[in-house]
Formats: sequence, structure tokens, C-alpha cells
Amino acid sequence: MVKQVNLALLGSGYWGTKLASEYIETHKYLDKFNFVGIVEPNKERLAYVGQKLNLPSSKLFHDVNGCLTNPDISAIHIATPNETHFHIANEALKQHKHILLEKPMALNTRDAFKLARLAESSGNILLVGHIFRFNAALLHVKDALKNQDIGILRYLHLSWLDHLDPIPHRDIIFDLLPHPIDIVNYLTDEWPSSIYARSIVHDRPNDRKIEDVGFVIINLPDGTSAEINLSWIQTGMKERVVLITGSEASIKIDAISQEATIYRSTGKTNIPISRNNSMQSMITHFVNCISGTDNPNNSSLVGALTVNVLSSARRSITEGREVRVHE
Repeated sequence: MVKQVNLALLGSGYWGTKLASEYIETHKYLDKFNFVGIVEPNKERLAYVGQKLNLPSSKLFHDVNGCLTNPDISAIHIATPNETHFHIANEALKQHKHILLEKPMALNTRDAFKLARLAESSGNILLVGHIFRFNAALLHVKDALKNQDIGILRYLHLSWLDHLDPIPHRDIIFDLLPHPIDIVNYLTDEWPSSIYARSIVHDRPNDRKIEDVGFVIINLPDGTSAEINLSWIQTGMKERVVLITGSEASIKIDAISQEATIYRSTGKTNIPISRNNSMQSMITHFVNCISGTDNPNNSSLVGALTVNVLSSARRSITEGREVRVHE
């Protein structure tokens, strides 16, 4: 039985800062959990976030390797840039740390499965930050689909739209597509058998050409299809919407507001849903998995299979054709 989970957060960007705020709150109420602090190599950024969150200097660290080799730290949450995920997680697992790793867990399928296998052989927990598995609206709709409340599932449409200034090395497929792919798997318990993807490149400031719009169609083994729209140029709008069409009714989910509406031929009805703090639920689940009281919901296998689909989407764009996910 784990006596206490001592966790350090690696990364203090936009998402890392939000996570840090949640960990500070979690530290106050969750038994056997201790938030050690934030690890950020950029000292200026670390000082800024520390001041913003009112953290003492004793909870601010800039040495990543020192964190990974510190025997008093039993768990880490990796919220660093995507291209660093594999290297840091690989080293952390070799140091027998439990890990919550932000998506995508790696930038290629081979590395993703390497991490999953290493976690299995080391006996450490490795979860991936597929946070929408903890979203109250999606939890409710998953049960509705299981009970066939809308009849037989026919089709899904997901819109993942935002406005984002260009970030070096950022890939719209590996950055925006992981959550929609995971949501489709979570709701249907199926992985795509084939995928077709295309992207659009637009001119950005300083003569930069950025791939900032994507269209993805996936086919599931049971004949169900899903269409996913991705965008970084949706000015003034952030949208995380899932539309589900069944043989008897349709459901629209706003994953941000955690609202869902069911549409039938007789009219529409708002589904009563008690909103939850998805981030806090994911963090608590991670700690409970370490202590042995929960079974992983967002496992490393889920993360690795998601990366496999992302790699297939990338290949589809490059080759200009529909590809089999496992070819």
C-alpha cells in the first residue's frame, strides 16, 4: 500500500500553469497526496508562475534531471512540449516514477509503444492526459449510447476549433486530433480501421506557411464513420463539440460547457448534467491508480493506440489517400 504520493509537475506553460493551480487545490483535500512543486528550466518563466500562483521558492525547481533522480519524488506529471514527451517519460520510467503524461505520449507509434512496454515491465503507472474521459457530459452520453437511447449509432461529427498563434514545431494533427480520436474510442469502444486526412496551409506573419486547418474522416470496423474538423484560425471562437447521430435520435455535446441536448422528431430536450472539474477528476484518478484503488481509465495502451491513429492521419496527408490504420 502506498503511504504517500509525492508529485512534481514538469512544465509551466499555459496548460502546466492550469494544472499547477489544480494540484495546489488537490494538495489541500486529497489524503496521501503531496504536491512537491513545479519543475521548469526557464528560470524567468518559473519565477513568473511562482509569483502568479503564490508558491514559495521551496516549490520551484529548474533541474529536470534532479527531479527525475530524486528518490523522494514518486510521481510526475509531464506537461512539457510534445517533442520532449518521449525522452522525459522514458527517463522517468527508468527511475521508477509513476507518470501522468500529456497527450500525445510520443510523436511516433514506435516510441509510444516503447513507453507502454517500459511501464508494464517496470510496474509503474503510466497514464495519458486524455482529459475528456473525465468530462461529465461525455460520461453521461457514453451511458446513453450503451443503453441505445438514440437507437443504433450511425455517425459522429467532431469540431475542434480554436485560434492559436504559430508555435514552432507544433503539428495540428498531433496537437488537436488526439482528443477527438480518443473521444470516438471512448464513446464507441472501437478504433479506426481506416482514415483519410487532409490539411490546408495558410500564410502567417513573417512569411511563414502554417498547416492550420485539418479535415479527417475515420471509419470504424462496425461501419460507423466519424468526421473531424480541426482549426487554429477560428477567430474569436473556441469550440469543442461532438454531434452523434443515431437511428432514432441525435445528441449534441458541448464539451467545454458540459452541456448536452438530445434531438428527436418530436423536439429537443436538454439533458440534465452536473458539471464536474475534469482536470481534478483526472488528477484524483491518477493518485488512486498509484494507490491501487482505481483501475486505469486513460492507460498507456490507449495513449499508444491513439498515437498510431495520429501517425496514420499524418501518412494519409503525406500520401494523399485513405490508409489502413494497421497497414
